Amino acid sequence: MTNNLLTKGLLAAIAAASLTACAGDNKGGAARAPKAVADSTGLTIVYVRQDSLLSQYNLYKELSEANIKKEENVRATLNAKQRELEKDAQDFQYKLENNAYATRERAEQEQSNLIKKQQELQALNDKLVGELANEAQQNMIRLTDSVQNVLTFIREREGYDIILADPLSAGEEYDITAMVLEELNKRYPAKD
Repeated sequence: MTNNLLTKGLLAAIAAASLTACAGDNKGGAARAPKAVADSTGLTIVYVRQDSLLSQYNLYKELSEANIKKEENVRATLNAKQRELEKDAQDFQYKLENNAYATRERAEQEQSNLIKKQQELQALNDKLVGELANEAQQNMIRLTDSVQNVLTFIREREGYDIILADPLSAGEEYDITAMVLEELNKRYPAKD
């Protein structure tokens, strides 16, 4: 659920970051840099593949795995509480049908307790889901900043004017995804 938000948010951020056309310092490209296309205006344009950035960026993989574990824990907690509430409701119904309550007031009190437990469960659900969404948003901000910083660094270092995200059609010689991934993962190495 929030992992999907994280992925969509990061894809949007990468697209926005990479489509930003800024005039670089044109310090000249390194020997390992892919060829950049220069149009009639003299702009140098390259691109990155967003899906590769997501699948191979160590920080993204780590945050995604942690997010999945947290979602599973939240789901398990909520499911356990839901089963407990359902059992309590079944017990209440059984006792009600078998006249186990001494007075009507006592039955109404038990029913009120069940309603209160249901409201508490809903509040817990809202709280935990909200925390997951907030954490996913913070992770997206962290990832976006990281990718934006690396794209800006590479654009300035290599003298590119524009870095595009996922063009409809472009030659592989203009693809700098490997260079971006190398820099991203150098700044955030994989944890063993």
